[in-house]
Amino acid sequence: MANISNRSPWQVKLAGQKEQRFRLKSKAVEYLASQGQTDLSKLPKNALKQLETAFEVQIKLADKDGNVVIRSATHDTMDKAKAWAKEQEDEIKSIRTKHGGFVAEYETITIEQALKRFHTQHYAGKRSFKEVSYRVTHLSEWLGKNTLLRDLTKKDFMRLRDQLLEQKYSASSVRNYFTVLTSLYSHAANEWLYPVDNPPSGISLPKPQNNVQRSWMGNEYERLMASLEDHSPWMVPIVKLALAMAFRRGEIVQSAKDKKTGEQSGGMRWEDVDWDNNVLRLPREKNDHTKSVTQSLGRSVPLTPEMQDILRPLYEASETKSGLIFTNTINSVTGAFTIACTKAKPPIEDLTFHSLRKIATKNLSKKVNNPMELSRLTGHKSLDVLNRRYFDVQVEELYALLVENSGTVRHRGISALTKVLGLADAKKFIEEIRELSSVEDAFR
Repeated sequence: MANISNRSPWQVKLAGQKEQRFRLKSKAVEYLASQGQTDLSKLPKNALKQLETAFEVQIKLADKDGNVVIRSATHDTMDKAKAWAKEQEDEIKSIRTKHGGFVAEYETITIEQALKRFHTQHYAGKRSFKEVSYRVTHLSEWLGKNTLLRDLTKKDFMRLRDQLLEQKYSASSVRNYFTVLTSLYSHAANEWLYPVDNPPSGISLPKPQNNVQRSWMGNEYERLMASLEDHSPWMVPIVKLALAMAFRRGEIVQSAKDKKTGEQSGGMRWEDVDWDNNVLRLPREKNDHTKSVTQSLGRSVPLTPEMQDILRPLYEASETKSGLIFTNTINSVTGAFTIACTKAKPPIEDLTFHSLRKIATKNLSKKVNNPMELSRLTGHKSLDVLNRRYFDVQVEELYALLVENSGTVRHRGISALTKVLGLADAKKFIEEIRELSSVEDAFR
């Protein structure tokens, strides 16, 4: 049962004197004695009384193993104190019944302590460890470092979402922060055996507009390359590589230095370029942490003639022929790319380095047969996304396919060539075939 005590101050009010208040009754009695009022039984009515402005509630419950839960709070009315006591007792008893007992640390752990502990345990060894450490710091500040984990409610997380949106955080950023929170509660329930639900889950979050497919507009490519040549020529092979095989920034260049350890990760190395077998190996990639134990980390991609043309001059110029191919960092690449777009003539708008990955993926989708093959090249995790975004066939295209497959052999052949090679290369192919002495020569 809850113990409710009146912790309000004591009021002394004597005729002709100013009202006095004391935290303890003994101090009030001492004051009365100094005023010649030593016999409390003879005091005028209401000369000494305890106010009703602070009621302290103390709850102490134990489970069968002797684990004890102690909670306390102070309220300004008796009714509020009783209501809080009942609510807390019901919750504690429910935990005891549902979970078979108490986890003492759950009672006192703050959101900051929980987030830091979760970060250390759950993200250890993952590439996102450093990135998530920043989110943990931010979340601790936003939710109040000393706020108890058990006191946070769904309303608190809804307010956090609204706060982030008001501060113009992107949809992806909001979702990333809430991924940490929902994962925290899941981990706390499953690994720490905390009696928690998952209040951050189920909250409506903004959806990123990642489905916007960027492509070159007019002569943007030529303008971009010209601007890079003028302002950051070292970026030219990096951009060409990104367009050749849809590489991510972190797969081409390394991360920025960790401020505490000075460590860096990522980036292509000469040791992973297999010139003899035409293979480029990426030891690690973004989605490695989602792979099963039977899947290899990183990925290998074909070292195409185009990629060889980009890398061979750099290899020949390398004194060691080992180590990082590019010594630049993700931050420097992002900055140089932004400047190049801004200083292009005319400036290029709404194009980011990540846009190159989308452009390249679209181009690669025309050269492979299905999303599975495309994912082997690009490292995308979701085949469904690749299928919908890069292999989605429109009604007009279906009509064209039906028409082209119902024409003559020559008509169907030209249509197939154009679809795979593009109109310009299809014409070149036909011209080369015409110069051969026989049809058999084309298959030699």
